[in-house]
Amino acid sequence: MRALAIPAGASRLVSRSSRLRNSGDFLLPFPDYPSNARSFVHLDARLLPYWHTLFDVCPGLLKLDPPDGLNIFRGFMTWAYRNHPPLNWTYYLSVCRWLLGSRYQGQINEDHIEAFMSAAAARWINTDDSQARGLVLAWRESPGWVFDWKVAPRPLPDGDPEEFPPVPWDFAWCPLSGTGGAGFRRWLPIP
Repeated sequence: MRALAIPAGASRLVSRSSRLRNSGDFLLPFPDYPSNARSFVHLDARLLPYWHTLFDVCPGLLKLDPPDGLNIFRGFMTWAYRNHPPLNWTYYLSVCRWLLGSRYQGQINEDHIEAFMSAAAARWINTDDSQARGLVLAWRESPGWVFDWKVAPRPLPDGDPEEFPPVPWDFAWCPLSGTGGAGFRRWLPIP
């Protein structure tokens, strides 16, 4: 057995009640803090980019679940784990679909959806290699559409959105060629 040298009078510095507790607790400053806390730090660090894809794009979501949006985030991550949304430009539209089917659907408004649609359009612009010069995104429940262009902003297509065909799916898109007005051809489904 190993002996531990304790300076004389040290026992007076510690209250009697704390000396009577389990001797294994002296290593943990917070008894309810998990002993494998390093794994929690690594887990949080790996999930942080996903948290930012929700709340940096649409800070208004934090108002639905104050203060940190943790319940929204947990619900989304559970859904994402089961459904594996693609990590391309359609990811943000997958977030919209989840929000519209979640328990927060009654609180989701057009501004929330528009923020994610704008993020999807921006990501498409930065990653698309096709000859298309821009795109338009539409949500069936909104009269407003999101247009974005690769090179320079162009005027909106000739005519009002009401003159274009109705959106046949919950979300739809069309690449824009830039010829003949804005080059609108037909709505395509979001995968």
